Amino acid sequence: MKLSARSCLAGLSALLLLSQPAFAARLDAASEAALAAGEVILIDHAPTHPGAVSVEGIAEVNASTDALWRSLLDFNARLQGNSSVKSFRYYKPSTPTEQWGAWEASHFGFTVVYFNHYRIDRAAGVLIHELDPTQANTIEWSRGVYKLGPSPANPAALRLSYAVETAFGLAVPSFIKTWLAGQGVRDYLSDLVHRAEASP
Repeated sequence: MKLSARSCLAGLSALLLLSQPAFAARLDAASEAALAAGEVILIDHAPTHPGAVSVEGIAEVNASTDALWRSLLDFNARLQGNSSVKSFRYYKPSTPTEQWGAWEASHFGFTVVYFNHYRIDRAAGVLIHELDPTQANTIEWSRGVYKLGPSPANPAALRLSYAVETAFGLAVPSFIKTWLAGQGVRDYLSDLVHRAEASP
């Protein structure tokens, strides 16, 4: 039996959701208080890929689901809100469930170029990105999963989580890896939330 691309995406999204604990079960009272105060919290995870760094950022978003999706998928807007992002372009035509984007990012004089394949499942509240191995990436491996849905702590808000794991495969100084897995993710999510909350 041949499955459609949409069926495969829905199945993958379901597996990802099942593999992640529910929002409400994951955070202690101090973390919930930080989220309520508008902070982005970070959770370190053990990497699944050799040499990778793995982190998850979580934020509360006072915006509609549509506004948050617009912010997530407005890749060009990241150029204004993230100083380390130098360029972005679509390198294949987009569809309602898939997009392909080429990025160049630089920080502390270190530059990377990578091509992400995005899979979108609005019904499940999941956006997945992985490196496109057919392109000339300068990092070894990367994968990220966004999950959005109602906040368990505030019925008027949404909760957004972004779990990302990256193996650079290059002689990247440890302080750059630390920044990317810490302040870099925090700044990126803060900008994304700001744009969603400012959206009409």
